[in-house]
Amino acid sequence: MALAPATKLKIAGKPSHRKRQIRRLWNRFGGLLDRLSIILKVDPAAAAAILCVESTGRGFDKSGKMIIRFENHVFWRYWGKSHPSGFSSHFKFDRRRPWRGHKFRGSAKGKWILSHRKGQPGEWKAFELARSKHQKFALYSISMGMPQIMGFNYPRIGYRSARKMFDSFNSGERNQIVGLFDFINADSKMVRFLRRGDFVGFARLYNGAGRAGVYANRLKGYRQEFKGLMQKNVDKATC
Repeated sequence: MALAPATKLKIAGKPSHRKRQIRRLWNRFGGLLDRLSIILKVDPAAAAAILCVESTGRGFDKSGKMIIRFENHVFWRYWGKSHPSGFSSHFKFDRRRPWRGHKFRGSAKGKWILSHRKGQPGEWKAFELARSKHQKFALYSISMGMPQIMGFNYPRIGYRSARKMFDSFNSGERNQIVGLFDFINADSKMVRFLRRGDFVGFARLYNGAGRAGVYANRLKGYRQEFKGLMQKNVDKATC
């Protein structure tokens, strides 16, 4: 399947940051997104919105490294519980709200660093530190690429290991986009929610219940923006 769409989006004037994200994503990957959306019978604007919300529609940063997010609480679940002293020397998270309060430090007496406020360099430092403790479980504990799918989900999207998934996603955005559709297709409820535009229901399954409403509103906003831009381009083409 071709990555790019047959017709690219054009935006007059000075577009907003969100519109620039939409244009970039669609003009690079719209052909693949459209075709996979037809197969799954979902709105391509909704699929594109997921990628924009998750990663601003980018699979790699400016240095060429894959976009990741290291989750301390997931590393605790797989490695830290059985190595509490080693974990607490280098990682922290809020036990009541485990998605918050993520910190790490390179040495047991070093200064704590807020994990998600240092951009991708910080995510990669935390990941590499975890990797030095346990390679497989560190890979379980990162969300990867454009769709930000967690490494422990590797069997759900057809990989034999988290390392295989990592290597595949790291090879290019095509595999990341296919991974998004495989991930959604593996859950019939998720497919139904997306087909009928129930973004709160979708968000609970995709990202957890913690901030489902916030995530759903962002998805709706991007989808509406996509659909509006697509309609304007169709109108111009038929004038």
